[in-house]
Amino acid sequence: MTYIKINKRKIGKNYKPFVIVEACVNHQGDFSIAKKMVHFAKKMGADCIKFQHHILNEEMLREVPKSKNFKVSLWDVIKKTNFTLKQHKELKVLCDDINIEYLCTPFSMKAADELNSIGVRAFKTGSGELTNLPFIEHLAKIGKPIILSTGMSYPKEILETVKIIKKHKTPFSIMHCVSAYPCPYKIMNLNNINVLEKKFRVPIGLSDHTPSIYNSLGAVSLGASLIEKHFTFNKKLSGPDHKSSIDGPELKDLIQGVKANFLARGSEKKIFNEEKEIVNWAREGVVTIKSIKKGEKLSKNNISVKRPTPRQNQIPAKFFKNIINKKAKRNLKINQKLNWRDVK
Repeated sequence: MTYIKINKRKIGKNYKPFVIVEACVNHQGDFSIAKKMVHFAKKMGADCIKFQHHILNEEMLREVPKSKNFKVSLWDVIKKTNFTLKQHKELKVLCDDINIEYLCTPFSMKAADELNSIGVRAFKTGSGELTNLPFIEHLAKIGKPIILSTGMSYPKEILETVKIIKKHKTPFSIMHCVSAYPCPYKIMNLNNINVLEKKFRVPIGLSDHTPSIYNSLGAVSLGASLIEKHFTFNKKLSGPDHKSSIDGPELKDLIQGVKANFLARGSEKKIFNEEKEIVNWAREGVVTIKSIKKGEKLSKNNISVKRPTPRQNQIPAKFFKNIINKKAKRNLKINQKLNWRDVK
């Protein structure tokens, strides 16, 4: 599978990487901020903005252990920041109106069904749901493209999940991910992008939880087809995701950097048209560094190599050793470019 398709957008190694702005709960439950995030993501040139749809009683018990980034329980964080299905529909309409793709992560079968009912074009799963095989099968049966996150998992678990999706012939891509918030660079293991691509032959992306854009740009150079990055207007706000998010200026740099690194990803090596002007002067040819009499031997004491680039019949620097101990056919002045007819 060389690409998947979301709406009219082809996503794969031969296409500009699909940049997903992850709003997560960084809107703090404020719907006006969520809409501002949509407009800002579009303005910066992102392809997509992603939210989360939670139905608390369907996805978790109240007693969930706290992570270090949580000052209150996960239940309370989600309850405070969660949007209704009506609000998600409004966000999707806004995204459609300004031509940016709306995505939303469901955390239960019911949430997936509700998102399907408002016309989402694809599903993006959280890493925690990778091993929720009944949930994965439910999504696969719907048949819309799945973007599969693989944080906190082993290769065997990824394979088990992929087999289910393939069984239903559902288009999918895989996101390399490390679920640490923020994630230390030393455990990112970006070369796993190539491992996943070789193993599964589907578009591979990066869900990046590091505190900068560096690894996202590196992932594009390695061939990533999708980049997902948490976004916030203010990294200093309280909440579980702000510290692993990028802000406005960084998002602008990310979008520009993704384009630049995608364009730079080729492997052809030749002298390009843009280099030819430089070739005219940048290479060296053999020159005299002393006056040389007819019949005198050429040596390192009387010849060297200097710019500009040798012209027709002049001797390129790579042949310097070949003419050592040959004799001059005529008298030569100092700083004279040597021609093949000058030596014997």
